Amino acid sequence: MVVEPTPLSANNPRIASLRRLSGRRKARLDAGRFVIEGPVPIGELLAAGAELDELYVDLDQWSSVDDRSPLREVVRDAEAAGIPVWGLPSSVFASVSDTNSPQGALASAVRSVSTIPELLAVDGPVLVLVDLSDPGNAGTLVRAAEAAGCVGVIFAGSSTDAFGPKAVRAAAGSIIRLPIAESGDITEVIAELRSSGRVLAATVVDGGAAPETIDLSGSVAILIGSEAHGLPVEVVDQCSLSVTIPMKSAVESINAAVAGAVVLFECARQRRLSQ
Repeated sequence: MVVEPTPLSANNPRIASLRRLSGRRKARLDAGRFVIEGPVPIGELLAAGAELDELYVDLDQWSSVDDRSPLREVVRDAEAAGIPVWGLPSSVFASVSDTNSPQGALASAVRSVSTIPELLAVDGPVLVLVDLSDPGNAGTLVRAAEAAGCVGVIFAGSSTDAFGPKAVRAAAGSIIRLPIAESGDITEVIAELRSSGRVLAATVVDGGAAPETIDLSGSVAILIGSEAHGLPVEVVDQCSLSVTIPMKSAVESINAAVAGAVVLFECARQRRLSQ
C-alpha cells in the first residue's frame, strides 16, 4: 500500500528552492542539485542509483490515478528508498514545473559531475559538446553516447547545462550512469584529450570524410558544435579527423543530436567489427 504524500503549503520554503533549481543554472551549481520531472524519468534515475533528496507529487493527479499508474509506482519506489514524498496543490506544482503539461511528479537530486582527468582515465570513446545550446539536443546526445558505448560526455565552452530540466528529461537515467564533465575552456579540453591519447574527430557540415570511410574504432573523441554555427574553425584545425555525414543535395543539414548519433553509432559498429 502506498502512503499518502505529506501536503505542503504554497509558502513552504521548499517551493521557492525548487523554482530556483528548475529555472537557474547558478542555483543548481551553488546547491549541487538538479530537478527531474515525470514519473518515468524519475523512476529511471532511481534505478540508476541517483541520490534523490525529495519527491514532490501533484495532489490532484495523485487522487485521479490508480495503483498501477507510473505516478503511484514511483512514489512506492521513493518510499522504499527512504525518500521523503511531499504533496503540492496542482496550481503550485504547475508553477514549479518546467513543462507545459506537468506529469505529476518532480524530484530534486544530487548534481554529480566528474573531472575531465577522471572521465578520460577510462579507455574508450568520448563525446565532446562544444557551445551546444539546445538542452533537448544535449540530453539526447548524452543518452545516445551511453547507448553507443562512450565512457563519458564533456560539456565544453558555452554549452547548455547538462543538468537543466530539459536536458535531464531527454537524457533520463543516462545523466547518472554516464560520467559528465564540464569546462568553459575548450583549449584545456583539447589538451586533456590529446594527453589521454584520444584521436580528435570534428563533425563538420561539409568537407569531411564520410564516417564509414575512416577509422573510428579506437579511443576517439567525437566533437559536436553548436546548432547554428557548428564547431569553431580553431577547434576543427586542432582535430586529426573531420567527419561529414553524406546527405542528398536537397537537405542542407540535420539536427545536431541526429548527426551526433549517426557518428556515435558508426563508432560503435566499427568497434564491434574490430573485436
